[in-house]
Amino acid sequence: MNNSPLARAGLSEDLFQDQFKYINAINIGVAGTVVKSLIDRMPQQRAFICKALGVTSGNVSRLYKLKALNKTQSEETLDIISVYDAAYHLYDDIDLANELLQTPIPALNNQKPVDLLDSFAGRRLVKEVLNKMKWGEFS
Repeated sequence: MNNSPLARAGLSEDLFQDQFKYINAINIGVAGTVVKSLIDRMPQQRAFICKALGVTSGNVSRLYKLKALNKTQSEETLDIISVYDAAYHLYDDIDLANELLQTPIPALNNQKPVDLLDSFAGRRLVKEVLNKMKWGEFS
């Protein structure tokens, strides 16, 4: 069984490698069940996810029932998942990925990666650090 964040959210495994597929997913909107999957996997980050999606913690469950999120929420959701996907592919282990994202990293000014997930700039920075880790630039 594939345990990657994409597979667990019911998304195509090559979504982040195929830019046209990624853009299409944003344009048609991802299902609300993807948000539920994301929050179920990261309950301690519920507030950050809600902030990124522009909803309150109390009404995020309304998104779960939607067949398609709006374009902005779809892009935010997929970008958050892309961070988890990058962490997962460092170890091919979802538990190690979750642990890594909960650990302060010196290259992130000793912040936890999950604390930076509520903005594109924060997610981009985390993905840059994860990519450097992947290629052995630092650990």
